[in-house]
Amino acid sequence: MQIVVVRNAFTCILSAVVTNGCYYIGNIFSLRASPQQSLPELLTATLIWTVLSYCGVMLIAHVPSLMTQRFLGRPDYRPGVWFCMKKLMKGSIRYFAGSMGAMICLIVLVLHTSLMTKFFQFKLHFYLGDLCDLTFSAGIALAVRRIYYQETCEGRSRSLTVRDSVKHIDAANSAPSHRTKRPKAAPTRRTASFWREYLRKLPSAVLVALAGGYVHAVSSYRILDRGQVVIVLFAVSTVLLKIGLQESAKWYIIKKGVQSIRTMCVLVGVPTVLIDTQTRILMVGTQTNTLVMIGTIGMAVVEVCTRSAKALAIIWTIRRQAKAVDEKLHQLSANTMQAEVARHMKRSPSSSSSPSPSSLQLEFDLWRRQVLSYHTAEQTADMYAEYISIGCSQSIMFWFAGHPYYPALKFNTTSTLSDLGAWRLGKLGLLVFQFVVQVLVDYICVVVEMAVGIEFDHIKGLSGFLGVLFMAMAVITINISASIYLG
Repeated sequence: MQIVVVRNAFTCILSAVVTNGCYYIGNIFSLRASPQQSLPELLTATLIWTVLSYCGVMLIAHVPSLMTQRFLGRPDYRPGVWFCMKKLMKGSIRYFAGSMGAMICLIVLVLHTSLMTKFFQFKLHFYLGDLCDLTFSAGIALAVRRIYYQETCEGRSRSLTVRDSVKHIDAANSAPSHRTKRPKAAPTRRTASFWREYLRKLPSAVLVALAGGYVHAVSSYRILDRGQVVIVLFAVSTVLLKIGLQESAKWYIIKKGVQSIRTMCVLVGVPTVLIDTQTRILMVGTQTNTLVMIGTIGMAVVEVCTRSAKALAIIWTIRRQAKAVDEKLHQLSANTMQAEVARHMKRSPSSSSSPSPSSLQLEFDLWRRQVLSYHTAEQTADMYAEYISIGCSQSIMFWFAGHPYYPALKFNTTSTLSDLGAWRLGKLGLLVFQFVVQVLVDYICVVVEMAVGIEFDHIKGLSGFLGVLFMAMAVITINISASIYLG
C-alpha cells in the first residue's frame, strides 16, 4: 500500500510543481521574466493561471467517474482517459468560457479600482476569483450528470425506469374516482439547473475561501521576520491545530453516522495539506538547513508517537466496548432464562423493552467497522497529505524565494543570483531528505498499526480516488499560496 501512496503522491507533486512554474512565468506574452513584470501585469497572469489550472484539474478529477461506465454508442468498449476527456471538454466548454469571462471582468474591475491599491492587502481579488472558479465547478458537475443520463447504458436505464414509474403513477391517478386512496406520485429526477448547482457547490467555495483566509493570516503576520522561536511556536501550534481538526472530524463522523470512507478521507486530508504546507514553507524559508532538518525529525517523531497512540487507543476502546457488549449479552441471556422459568411456572413475567442480543451485536459490529474505517481513512489521507505538503512547500519556496513580488517568502537581500541558485539546489537535497524521513515514518507506523490489529484492506480500492483528490488539493493549495502571497 505504501508504494501506491508514494506513487500517487509523486504524481500530485509533479502537478503542483508544473502549476507553480506557470505562476512563476507570469505573463508569457511579455517575453520578460516575472520579476521584471509589473505588479498589475503579474496579477492579471496569476488570475488567468488560476482559472486554467483549476479548470484543468477539475476536468481530470471527473474523468475516473466516466471510465467505469459503458456508453450507448459503444457498449462493448471500455472507455479510456482520452475518450472521457473529450466528452467532458465538449460538455463543459461553455462553462469554461463563462468562468474565464467572469475572471476577465474581475481583472478589469481590480485594475481600475482601489482594489489594486488601497485594498490590495485584503486580497479581495482572490476571494472574488473563488466565485469565478465556482462557475466551472457547477458547470462540469452538470456536464457529467448529462453525459451519465443521456450517453451511458446505466444512466439511460435508470432514466427509463424513472420515466416508466411516472407513467404508471399517472395512469393510476387517472383511474375512476370511486377509489378512495390514490397512489403517491413517484419521485422524478429534477431538471438540471445551473444556478441550483451553483448554490449547491457554494459551500466548497466557502471552504476554499476559509483556507485562503488562513494563508492570508499567516502571510500577513510575517512569521519569517520574527525569529526562530516564533517559527517553532507556530509549528507546534499548527500541529495541535491539525490534531484538533482531525479529532473534530472524527467526532462529527461518529456523531452523524457517516459511512462513506471517501468523505472521511476528505475531512482529514484537506486541512492536513493546507496546514502542513504553510508550516513547512516557514521551516524552509528560514534559510537554515539545520533548523529544517531538526523540524523535519521533530515532526516525524510527533507523527510516530501520535499515530501509535491513536492505534493503541482505538484497539483499547474496541476491546472495552466488546467487553461491555459481552456483559450485556450475558445479562440478557440470564434474563431470558429467568423469563422462561417464570413462564414454565405459570407466572406472568414483567414486560421488558431491552434490546435483543442480535441487535446489540449488530450495533457493536457497525460501530466497530465505522471506527476502524475512520482510523484507516485518517491515516491513509494523512500519509498522502504529508507527502504533498512536502512537495508543495518546497515547490513554492523553490520558485518564489527572493521574488520581488512575494515579500513574505523573502531571501537574504544581500545575496546574489548565484547564491539564490545554490540555495535552491540545497533545497532539492532537503526535499529528498524530507521524503526519506516520511517514508520511514509511514513504514514504522503501518507496521505498528498492523501489529496491534488494524488492517488497511478496505482502503486499497480507493487509490484512484485518493490520487485524484490529492492532485486537486495540491493544485488548489498552489493556487491559494500564489494568489495570497503575491504583494
